[in-house]
Amino acid sequence: MINIDVKTLFIFSAAANIFIICLFATYIKVYKLKNPIINIFVLSRVLGIVFLIILSLRDSLPGHLNIIINSTIYLFLVYYELYCISFIEREFNFKHFKRFLLIPLILSIISYFFITNSESNRIAIMSLNVAIMYVISSYLLLTEKGKTKIQYLTGYIFVIISLLILTRSFGALSIKGVEMYSMNYVMVIPVMFYLILNLIFPLLLIFILKEKDNIKLNELIKSKDKFFSIIAHDLRGPLGGLQQIGELLWLNNITDEVREKLTKTLYQNSKNTFNLLDNLLKWSNANAGLITSKPNNLNLHKIILTNIRLFQSQIKLKNLKLHCDFEDDLFVYADHDMIDTVIRNLISNAIKFTPNGGEIKIILAKVDKTNNTCTIAIIDNGIGINKHSQLKVFEIDSTLSTLGTNKEKGTGLGLKLCKEFLTLNKGNIWIESNVNSGTSVYVSLPLGTNKIVN
Repeated sequence: MINIDVKTLFIFSAAANIFIICLFATYIKVYKLKNPIINIFVLSRVLGIVFLIILSLRDSLPGHLNIIINSTIYLFLVYYELYCISFIEREFNFKHFKRFLLIPLILSIISYFFITNSESNRIAIMSLNVAIMYVISSYLLLTEKGKTKIQYLTGYIFVIISLLILTRSFGALSIKGVEMYSMNYVMVIPVMFYLILNLIFPLLLIFILKEKDNIKLNELIKSKDKFFSIIAHDLRGPLGGLQQIGELLWLNNITDEVREKLTKTLYQNSKNTFNLLDNLLKWSNANAGLITSKPNNLNLHKIILTNIRLFQSQIKLKNLKLHCDFEDDLFVYADHDMIDTVIRNLISNAIKFTPNGGEIKIILAKVDKTNNTCTIAIIDNGIGINKHSQLKVFEIDSTLSTLGTNKEKGTGLGLKLCKEFLTLNKGNIWIESNVNSGTSVYVSLPLGTNKIVN
């Protein structure tokens, strides 16, 4: 036997959890975090305090009610805590969270059927249920790809905890007259180690958060380095061309015909350079958090027609047919400037990659009232794009840039910017195309109400 008051252990652990909650509150305030996973973890600690207090006051509550409350709270607090550590790298999804909520719910129901059994049997069943949750969590941490070193370490700690809890379960079945506060070392030592390791979990969670942040930061730095190398490459060409054209125009011994060609080239190069810098500025501001989405009810049909008028000179130059095939007003809920930029970039791309005399159509592809979204498609009969390139055009580290049908140079940034802006507006973009068979670019956005809000 071990001369330790188990009730004292529970009270000490409850006090430690209060300190942990204060620590997390300070951590959230200092780093201004808004992470549902952390909130769930704090909730698990609050439930843990309630559970430990109830355990220490066990004899003061009605028997069956005490057992039901204890087992339910304990299983759910373990679930909340394990969910946070096992799925911390995910973007929180309430449907995913509810699906896994079935585990403690089913185990609670199983425990209820043993409510009239002896205390040793109830301890064994409860310990087995908790061990099952730790085994599931350790399996996820040790087998899923993309986990950090600290998460793997946590997985091994969970294995140790599950073995300790199974030891307590075995002890409850093998030793006669076992009670919750039994002093037998088989019953007390697992509880002691469990409570000690349980106090380490918050530190593990913080370390995992920090490790994830560092990984994201390193990936962001690499992406930015690659991005700026692309920009430097794309700027060198048009700026060098502008310098050469300027030098030629400075000469007096060129014909008017040559001067006219050089002037047109100068205009095209300057326009490409401006588009590149404009897209670069918008992209960098969006990534720096300087541009935020301010959604409103927008008439998408009107934005499309405005941009078509903007490109009339280029449409006439290439003798294209460009028209919007849906007549009714289409309202979406999004940021005006961002969606205007998206439509402008996509129409510009369609014009660039459609040969002289070609056709471009903008159609309403789908209205999904179930998900409250609509999808438009910008369809051309141009040069198309191969399957491999379709996967690359939205990646920031991709250097893909294709000449237009009249040798127009692209910035290599337009579609990346479209993807960024649509993501900020809870939209999506994808491409369907085959080489020499034209391209269809699909854009989905949340539906708005059928009125303009100024």
